[in-house]
Amino acid sequence: MNTEDKQVTSKMDVKPKAKITTMNSGSSTLTDLFAMQTEVALLQSMARSKTLTIMVVVGVLGFAGFILFLYKMAG
Repeated sequence: MNTEDKQVTSKMDVKPKAKITTMNSGSSTLTDLFAMQTEVALLQSMARSKTLTIMVVVGVLGFAGFILFLYKMAG
């Protein structure tokens, strides 16, 4: 029974190694900054998902309709 306990504790004591990241020589920091923008990620996701595209279009139309409604009520 002691040998099993030692094996379990030795596996738990092992720490994962840190991931070392280096910049690729072909990668530009300007393109990296552009790719990290929220809008770019949204457009990339919308290109892959029809459902997300429909949800975004419906949301924009609903928001625009609400703004138009508020404008008509105020005027």
